[in-house]
Amino acid sequence: MNEFQLFVKLGWQHILSFSSWDHLLFLIALIVVFELKAYKKIILLISLFTLAHTTSLLLSAYNFIKADENLIEQLILYTILITAFSNIIFTNKAVLHKVHYYFSFIFGLIHGLGFARDFKMMIAGQKTILFPVLEFTLGIEAAQIVFAVVFLIVVAALTNLPTFNKRDFIKIVSALIIGYVFGKL
Repeated sequence: MNEFQLFVKLGWQHILSFSSWDHLLFLIALIVVFELKAYKKIILLISLFTLAHTTSLLLSAYNFIKADENLIEQLILYTILITAFSNIIFTNKAVLHKVHYYFSFIFGLIHGLGFARDFKMMIAGQKTILFPVLEFTLGIEAAQIVFAVVFLIVVAALTNLPTFNKRDFIKIVSALIIGYVFGKL
């Protein structure tokens, strides 16, 4: 396996591993309010998150930012809570979508710092930092899009049930996320 494949695979695994539950919960909280047919909006949302995540990861890798790991882990939990709470509080879909675009970028900066220490260990000894970060980011982006599509296909299948109510589903999923995160605080 060459270096490119290795870092793409590591990015993919970073998202789709059980150790990244916080990343997946945040992603679910962001996308649950969208319909699968809004795939362009979803890809933009995910890409904003990835751009922010990559920006803070790069800044940390080049030692421009040093953050307390415990503080960042706590902040990540709060980003998930705020996003899930917004799903319950905002009833206007257009407003909620706009809020999620902001959350995706702003909170993505925090999430990127959450993986900075581990990433620095992964790239130790590398001649360049930029290419491994970009390759890792490619794996992250691909995994997030695949996860989002699978999740929204399941949600779309549920919407075909006669007793299914999308707004109630959003509230239930968000409440479950909130409960889980409160248990981690």
